[in-house]
Amino acid sequence: MATIFGGIHCMAWFFAFPTHQEQVLWRMSAVATTCTPWLGLNAYLVREIINSVQRLPNSAKHVIWVVICSAFAMLYIIARAVLLVLMFTTLRNLHPDAYKAALWTSLVPHL
Repeated sequence: MATIFGGIHCMAWFFAFPTHQEQVLWRMSAVATTCTPWLGLNAYLVREIINSVQRLPNSAKHVIWVVICSAFAMLYIIARAVLLVLMFTTLRNLHPDAYKAALWTSLVPHL
């Protein structure tokens, strides 16, 4: 589900943003939101492979796994927060056509 959410935000890759920095932040956050679940899955698979090959103490495996999962969770949370903030801050610089009133009755053929 998170990958779909991030993919929807990646559709705005070539949209116009008020500044170049906001565009880069949007792109980085969208990619992070899209890829973080897959990175977590890959980390889990690598952990299982390492467990079958190497015998580390359970406490060391647990600490490493908690650090990796925490890093991915923080990456995802920060990326979502940046997307949320950027959604509202880009409203400050709308195209003038956004302020025009639409005459909806002219678009409905039977009215």
